[in-house]
Amino acid sequence: MIYYCDRHRHLVCMPYSVDNLHVMAKTLDIKQCWFHKDHYDIPKRRIVEIQAKCQIVSSRVILKIIKGNYYV
Repeated sequence: MIYYCDRHRHLVCMPYSVDNLHVMAKTLDIKQCWFHKDHYDIPKRRIVEIQAKCQIVSSRVILKIIKGNYYV
């Protein structure tokens, strides 16, 4: 699984699905309260730690992943 985040603390993964998002969150030890319908937010105090495990992309790429229009 590949993790993607943007500079606005949005976090998603590929392959994208809500189930995979929850697996990602469990792996990264992010509580479910940070889940927002189609992505997770990165807790502010853990930004550096989690971004180190992600590919940092633009917000547009995050939206494309969510909509299913982004292919690696």
